[in-house]
Amino acid sequence: MKRLILIIVLLGWSVKGFAIIPDFFGARSLALGYGSLALSYDVNALFINPANLTVQVAPMSGYQFQYNHMEYLDFDELLSDVLSFDLKNFENLTFDQKTELMGGLDQVFNSKFGFYGSQGNVPGFVTKNFGFSASFIKTAIVHPVQNDILEKDISEITNDDIASLNMNFIGLNYRKFSLGYALQLTQTVHVGVGLHYLKGKIKEFRRSIVDDAFDQNNGTEDYLKTAWEDADEDFSKIIADFSAVMDVGRFFRVGLVLRNFGNPTIALPEGEIVIKKRIIAGIAFRPDPEWGIFLDVDIAKGDLLLNGNEMQPISIGIERSFFNNTFFLRVGMLNDLTEKKFLGNESNALFGFGLGFNMRNIMVDAALALDSGGALKSLAISGHYILN
Repeated sequence: MKRLILIIVLLGWSVKGFAIIPDFFGARSLALGYGSLALSYDVNALFINPANLTVQVAPMSGYQFQYNHMEYLDFDELLSDVLSFDLKNFENLTFDQKTELMGGLDQVFNSKFGFYGSQGNVPGFVTKNFGFSASFIKTAIVHPVQNDILEKDISEITNDDIASLNMNFIGLNYRKFSLGYALQLTQTVHVGVGLHYLKGKIKEFRRSIVDDAFDQNNGTEDYLKTAWEDADEDFSKIIADFSAVMDVGRFFRVGLVLRNFGNPTIALPEGEIVIKKRIIAGIAFRPDPEWGIFLDVDIAKGDLLLNGNEMQPISIGIERSFFNNTFFLRVGMLNDLTEKKFLGNESNALFGFGLGFNMRNIMVDAALALDSGGALKSLAISGHYILN
């Protein structure tokens, strides 16, 4: 017990990463396109699917760094192009400039979503049937607010109309205390529950497109940082997740997770934020010990980014091990079934790539993810120590 306590203290008690909207949990998950719900065998089982805690054969302590900043298609570039104009003096622009600007504003403010992201240091501990974590989380969503002025004739639009165009910011900065427990019901069926107590700061606010917060040289990270650094309203909330996994024959394992049970709400002075329930199904196919193929999908569409637009994430990943499971190669893809284009440069797909190393009692995984244009959007490194 003293050894366990020492390791947890050395790892620290801070986590930065999304707990509310779609996100990955650890380097292995990122490399598999946010997948692995049916079979997660490290500390991240506590967050991905607590029912998998039954497969832990020995106590394991872990620590990881992860970083994630997402945008919808080329939203960052579109916003930067718009901000290159003198928005505060719209009426002084030439007709051609106004026409070009309004075309850009129409693309920006009718986008499905803008930015969301996280960054994090994630420690944790799991043993057979049980896991826990104490976390500190920063996360943010920034999305455009639709406005009827975009339907006006260019000659009727004023400086005040342009100033009425807003972005909505949601920023969170809070502690999350998590417990996970799993139970084997039969030889093939396992169930689990995860409880998360959130306590910290939150804020939802709007900024005009002509506000100094918007700058042509700003990137996704700048806007996300603005959101979570402005969080100053106290909140607390308990969130529950329920899960199950079942072995089907020799090669298949299926899983099901109900996240955010009961659609918990966070009250704000201006209203409330509803953390949407998600039901996610997953399947793992392992034709032999060296290969793993994973598929995760949300059962139904949901407003997961809190902006009124529905999403239905799907993850596909492949894992290949070498040298008696001491070295791993992983690839994966995350996409949204509600999107019109699933692949190609105009899709909103995210592609994961990763490596893994198992060296006696130490497991190290590293991963990154690129968008369809080849830009880096996420990266993670995870380290786990098995306590024998």
